[in-house]
Amino acid sequence: MNELPNYEQRQLDRYEDVGSVEVYDTNSDRFLGRLVNVHEAGLMIMGEAPIRADHVYQLELFWPSRKDPRGHIQLGVDCLWVRQSDDDSNPMCWAGCQIIDLSDSARDQIAMLISP
Repeated sequence: MNELPNYEQRQLDRYEDVGSVEVYDTNSDRFLGRLVNVHEAGLMIMGEAPIRADHVYQLELFWPSRKDPRGHIQLGVDCLWVRQSDDDSNPMCWAGCQIIDLSDSARDQIAMLISP
């Protein structure tokens, strides 16, 4: 398990008011969890599904929105760190990912998702 990053060293603002965005691993058709925050270069996921650090994922993000009728984004990420809950009765984990593959239209959709 990788250590959590030093949050004081972050260079980009995280947008946490992204609504209810579900995250799926398209290679395994597995629900990974929900989007916690996102920015132009990365995102954080929270869920019960085990996610591996130092692993590349092809993700699809789904959300109900009138802002974007397409309502989903596909992108590739590298999972940089994972933190498991210390509470055995709550098997949640958090994963921080760097976006490594993003189309221009997906970039526009992220901008729309995080716009007020």
